[in-house]
Amino acid sequence: MDPKHLHEQLKQLQIEIDALTVDDGNRAKLHALVDDIDRELGVGPQFVLEDTNLQDRLDELVSSFELEHPTVAGILKDIMVKLASIGV
Repeated sequence: MDPKHLHEQLKQLQIEIDALTVDDGNRAKLHALVDDIDRELGVGPQFVLEDTNLQDRLDELVSSFELEHPTVAGILKDIMVKLASIGV
């Protein structure tokens, strides 16, 4: 898996989050999750995520955004798949 692609996808998600019409609490949750994933992936080429809660947080956010914000939910799902492929 190309780490550059995942980082680009996270940047795209940040743009989508900024464009959402959601309350500040949900926006903050999304930004915090993306920041945590990006930080964890930035530690090196060995993709060892220390935050074992990331997948659960992603799943919860996908469920909450699926109906009203399908683009964001789709990006989150794709990130979930990529994280699962590296063993998270």
